[in-house]
Amino acid sequence: MTGARKDRNIKIGAGKKKPTPSPNSTSWSRPAEGRKEIAPTPKPKPRQNPAPRRDNNRNNRSNNNRRGNQSRQGNRSSRPQQKSPLMEEEWARVIDHDQTRNEIIAVSEAKMLLCRLKPKAGITPLLTTARVYIGTNPQAREHIDQVLGMTNIGRVANHVKADLPLVIQIFIEENEQHFIKAFFNVAGNMSLKQHAFELLSGVGNKKAMQMVEARGSSGFESLSALNEACNIDAGELLAKRFLAELDDREMQPRLLDLLLPVKV
Repeated sequence: MTGARKDRNIKIGAGKKKPTPSPNSTSWSRPAEGRKEIAPTPKPKPRQNPAPRRDNNRNNRSNNNRRGNQSRQGNRSSRPQQKSPLMEEEWARVIDHDQTRNEIIAVSEAKMLLCRLKPKAGITPLLTTARVYIGTNPQAREHIDQVLGMTNIGRVANHVKADLPLVIQIFIEENEQHFIKAFFNVAGNMSLKQHAFELLSGVGNKKAMQMVEARGSSGFESLSALNEACNIDAGELLAKRFLAELDDREMQPRLLDLLLPVKV
């Protein structure tokens, strides 16, 4: 055979055939297995402290409160008690006698302190500007039974506020020699631009220089001479200054502290 015919008769083998499973075969393949599950390790439970009894807490609180109260009382008893400024006062001027409330509003003479007084039973109603003894000697108290305490301008009635300047002015005029010597005849410059007379209401630098010139070297003999020479009401102006300082405790300088008490 020639080469071409030989190629046509060549048989190509089909290769190995895969074995087919028998229908009666009972063998099963083992299924694929994954990762084995591991059971979690149980955590130990935390220990619980027994709940405290409420009775014990209440007892502890009450004991602590008692100790605190005792310590506070001990501190209060150990503190020195402050004396009221009214204990140093002896005389006061009546501003108002309220018979309905059985109370007197007055101003002390030594430091110009507003105070509340309890009058004695059965006394005649006291007039404005009346002078009463409020000292520590109870036998010398003719009109006053008890000193109730201090007050201020913001707590008194309007008619008391209106009468207070007049009461202070009368007190100044009755003690004119003290205020002439302690203020009007010795007042000088507080600074290069301000004179002490300018502390008075309505007195500027020009008016203050006129008062200094009128005073001269001999000074004023009385308030009336001062008023006539300077065309002012010195008692009224000084009373207004005192009233302003009573209303404002921070006002400086304070003529109340410089000029009081009155030296007889």
